[in-house]
Amino acid sequence: MSDLYDPRIEQALQSFISDHPGMHTRNQAIAAILINWFTSHGYLPHDQEGTRPENLDASNDD
Repeated sequence: MSDLYDPRIEQALQSFISDHPGMHTRNQAIAAILINWFTSHGYLPHDQEGTRPENLDASNDD
């Protein structure tokens, strides 16, 4: 266990790793969690192509 995190967070990280078969390390788990959080809160773009909702207007209707 790491001294950096509360034991509950360490336990949650281990559960997360167990639930995701391709994930092998704490660093991978932390990166995946941060990417998910940043994406869902608008700090990272989604991996989708297209026009962002705030850039839509009548000129780009198909």
